Formats: sequence, C-alpha cells, structure tokens
Amino acid sequence: MDVGVGVVFGVLVILLYIMTILNYVVKAINRTFGTRMKTNAKAYKAFTNCMRFIVKNHRLFGMASFVFLIIHVFIQYSDYGYISQTGAVAASVLLVQVGLGIYGSKAKKKPKSWLYIHRAVAVLLPLAIAIHVLG
Repeated sequence: MDVGVGVVFGVLVILLYIMTILNYVVKAINRTFGTRMKTNAKAYKAFTNCMRFIVKNHRLFGMASFVFLIIHVFIQYSDYGYISQTGAVAASVLLVQVGLGIYGSKAKKKPKSWLYIHRAVAVLLPLAIAIHVLG
C-alpha cells in the first residue's frame, strides 16, 4: 500500500484533533469519577498527570492540527491539482474551530455561549472529517 505524504499529514491532523478533544473528555471523567478514583492513589495520580498534560497542551494540539492541515492541503493540491469539496468543508470547520479557540483564549469578556459553540463545532468536525475520508 502506497501511503502518500499528504495522507500522513491528514492522519496527523486527525490524531492531533483527537488529542485536542481529550481536553473535554478527561475533564468530564474527572468531574464524574474524580472522587471515586481518589480511592486508588496510584491510578488517580497517573490519571491527573495525563489530564494535566492534555489540558496544558490543548492549545498546542489545536494549533498543530491547523498547521498540519495547511501542509496537508498544500501537498494534496500539489499532487492532484484540485481540492476536494468534502476536504474544503472539513478544513473550513477546523478553521472555524481554531478561530473560536483563538477568540476564547484572547477575549477578556466572552459570552457564555462561546463555549457551547466551541463544543458544538467540535462535534461537527469529526462528522466533516469522516465524510471527507470515507466519501
């Protein structure tokens, strides 16, 4: 199987996006099961170390997924001479998500709805990616 460099960068975009999504997942796990997990000190320490890594690097993962997206688009366009419609939609959704993330990190006063929108787009993005990859 010949896997092109563009595909590798596409996979990296997906993996980094998964790492970005884990921010919500680990926080939800901690909110729901944190007190019960504390009964096993070793496991809870390992979980909190993992959670700190993910939360601390949430912005980095998001920005890196955007950078790899740009590289992916450039390589795929260079190889095929066009940009797929489904890929353009998925890239647009990721661009909106990154824009929302930057806004959220820079805005002094952001509306409460911002977080809900950021999370809603986070749900739409895997659907757009799946349609692009499988379509």
